[in-house]
Amino acid sequence: MDIGLISLICFVLLLILLVLGLPIAFCMGGVGVIFILLKLGPSSLFLIATSTWEALTAYVLISIPLFVFMAYLLEGSGMADDLFETMYRWLGSVRGGLAMGVVIICTIFAAMSGMSAVGTLTMGLIALPAMLKRGYDKGIAMGSVAAGGTLGF
Repeated sequence: MDIGLISLICFVLLLILLVLGLPIAFCMGGVGVIFILLKLGPSSLFLIATSTWEALTAYVLISIPLFVFMAYLLEGSGMADDLFETMYRWLGSVRGGLAMGVVIICTIFAAMSGMSAVGTLTMGLIALPAMLKRGYDKGIAMGSVAAGGTLGF
């Protein structure tokens, strides 16, 4: 079969499963497994299992719970609020200064951990409440956290 036809069938099947109300993870995984079975045969199930196991046991993934734990410690101790208050006072004269600072800090967090999701999650736990407390629009606050997290990758 042509790769264009396979892609079209895969996309249509994915849309049908989504319209039926299945969760996205099961739709994408199911379509992937079906097409791997059709293209490579039943022996490819071992390939799916081993590649999934290798992806889940990567050492980089250990940083996710540790950075989330650090975010909860900073938020629970009140230290994060003090840091954002200081940043807000320093950048108070600049319009959107706190949002710019959040983007920079989120980029640094994501670069340190090696994963953009870690920076986004950590700063989402810390920066989002602090920005909303200081009157920022919810869209601007979430957008600055999301943008900073993707820059760190």
